[in-house]
Amino acid sequence: MAVSGRRRFDDDRVVRFEATEGDYEVEVARTLNKWCVSIYQLPDRSILAQDFFPERWKAMARAQDFIRLLNQRRTKEEQAGSDAD
Repeated sequence: MAVSGRRRFDDDRVVRFEATEGDYEVEVARTLNKWCVSIYQLPDRSILAQDFFPERWKAMARAQDFIRLLNQRRTKEEQAGSDAD
């Protein structure tokens, strides 16, 4: 007997990435037939930016880019501090 309704795939689940400092979170979720990439400032989860993509792989790539940039900003600040010494 067939089950009616839409089958939920792993591709439809929400994916979250957290910056190494724990002060930002990037989330990829399906919204209104598009994929939404949201950047939240923690701990209050205020939205800093959102972008929408037609395909999941593009949204995932952009989210990983954001996480990489957020993680690099700490190393640049540390390098600037050590150069000043």
